[in-house]
Amino acid sequence: MNRDLSRRRAMAALGVTSTAIAGAGCLGSLIDDGTGDSADENGNGNETDAENSAGDDGNDSAENDSETDETNETDSRWPAIEAGEVLSDFEDLDRWEVSTGRIEAAPDEARTGTQAATIESDGGTAGASIFFPDGLDLEGWDVSMAVKPNSASRIVVEFIAPTSDERLTTVRPIPDGYDGWFRLDCGYEHKPAGEPDLSNVSRLNVIAVGPEGEPTEMLVDDLRRTEAVDNGKAILAFYDGHRSHFDIAAEMLEERGWAGAVPVDPRRVGDRGRMDFDELRRLRDRGWDVCSYPRIDSDLTEQSEDRQRKVVESLRDSLEDRGFADGSRHFFAPSWRQMTPETNAIVREFHESGFLFGSCPTGAPPTGIHTTPVIWGPALHNGVRRHINLCDQYKQLTVIRIPPIVADEDAGANNMSLEDFEHLLDHIEHRGLDVITPSDMVDGTMGSDDGDDESATRPDGTVLDAGESHSFEGTGAREAVEFDLSDGILVTEASHDGDSDFAVEVTPVGGDDSSERLSTTSETTTGTSITLVDGGTHQFDVDADGEWSIEFDQPEVHSDDLAELPVEASGTGPSFVGPLWTPSDVRLTATHDGEGEFIVDGHGADGHREQLIHKTGAFDNSRSYSAGGTVWIDVEADGEWTLTVSES
Repeated sequence: MNRDLSRRRAMAALGVTSTAIAGAGCLGSLIDDGTGDSADENGNGNETDAENSAGDDGNDSAENDSETDETNETDSRWPAIEAGEVLSDFEDLDRWEVSTGRIEAAPDEARTGTQAATIESDGGTAGASIFFPDGLDLEGWDVSMAVKPNSASRIVVEFIAPTSDERLTTVRPIPDGYDGWFRLDCGYEHKPAGEPDLSNVSRLNVIAVGPEGEPTEMLVDDLRRTEAVDNGKAILAFYDGHRSHFDIAAEMLEERGWAGAVPVDPRRVGDRGRMDFDELRRLRDRGWDVCSYPRIDSDLTEQSEDRQRKVVESLRDSLEDRGFADGSRHFFAPSWRQMTPETNAIVREFHESGFLFGSCPTGAPPTGIHTTPVIWGPALHNGVRRHINLCDQYKQLTVIRIPPIVADEDAGANNMSLEDFEHLLDHIEHRGLDVITPSDMVDGTMGSDDGDDESATRPDGTVLDAGESHSFEGTGAREAVEFDLSDGILVTEASHDGDSDFAVEVTPVGGDDSSERLSTTSETTTGTSITLVDGGTHQFDVDADGEWSIEFDQPEVHSDDLAELPVEASGTGPSFVGPLWTPSDVRLTATHDGEGEFIVDGHGADGHREQLIHKTGAFDNSRSYSAGGTVWIDVEADGEWTLTVSES
């Protein structure tokens, strides 16, 4: 596969598509325990900061249940399910310990057995915990439960494994005004501190966060575990079928053997820079799903139930009549933050799956399959990469919304830059997630072709041959200085005597116009960096206001040079750690006390690159790294930092 050729074609296509009308945007927000940024979506496609809030319309609905009346006798158990193993049926509330508020039996609301439970308080949170003194094994299992948020804005589930320092967290916000039952799938959204041991879960905390200034109340029932899948999964959803989705994204997915989902309203197909039906059929023939995405002038949930039913049914039938029978089974909510129990029941009546804003991974397939959560694709550094990593590690599913793709310089709130889209695909590919479609999810055809992960074999002798060495010096900014490089690593040592930031960027001559920012330092300082490069002629650009010097070196790497894990390192400013020998995936714990960007990348001798951390300001947290083999860890920082690299 020729990725350089693909990118040049994509950039040429952007000359046509960058002025296309952008569809409604949205941004998944997420809690980061104070270690990172978060963002929310205000319903109009604009991004807003909302630290320590979550923006997940996390209303999982039923398993493939077509009844519309929850009081109907055949629907009386929903959203209880039969699959898996019960962890708590809430018949014995003595197993539960209240952390905030109170817990009481609710026999009239039973989804299974003789009673559900009410967790409530007069304050802003209500919570209860169930303990497992001998340790609960959740390795290879997903957890879900039936929930009814009578008065709650979001629900948090914490997996203490085995202490609070080793935990995984689910955060599922509730759509505005939703007070009916749904099934909550506990996708792991955060790993705030240490490395959890899911084979030894000592406690589950179930917490409702109430609407501001109001009491908090939720009903719970049928807490259970179901078997996890064989490998992490991802669905790429290209909302509204924009021209760039066909001209750019479809080709880039085709190179990888992947298919996506295109949620469309048949009445808008071919209008204002969108694909036409012939193009949608071409994608269908490649295995894509063309799904229902009703776009009406007013909020669907505010229409009468009869009107909602007509809209949902007619759009499904319209897609089916045009040849999209598989995709028409799947519903994508037109308003990400709004869902009512009535709308939820209508979606269950006419569709086999449904998707809405969620900002949280989920089990695969989700047990609450009609409100599967979706995250905003351009939020690469506000949750998307972390979700991909967690889905890789814990074998779960993330659904990612892709807006129109534009040239890097044209990127804004309601679209995605080509660079970020490439980054997203590369990260999914490197992490080894299976890219599936909604039909794969409901039909059970999402198995992985990969075998069990195998540890890499430590090399003996030369790992990488020595290459070129070059030295340059100058004063002030300098552009397009050419030099030759060989295949392998490139170590850059740069110093600057000036008052502003100093940056060095390297670009392959005649390549894909992408550049590698190798070193950024401030004022009078020295920094080093490392990256992997292809052989050929390159050029570097310097942004500086004082005297500078740069040394490029491509040293030989021998097996004797490889450090064994665990490895601890520290420094100030830009530097790197390695080469390291990593038999398989690793865990990286990092701190940073600077005020500027803190960027940590992993580079493998096999050519892979994974961005592990991209934050601004202080940092103290850990990340998983899909390593395996000979790797280097590159650090860009403006303050003191520490790294500990250990086996996962």
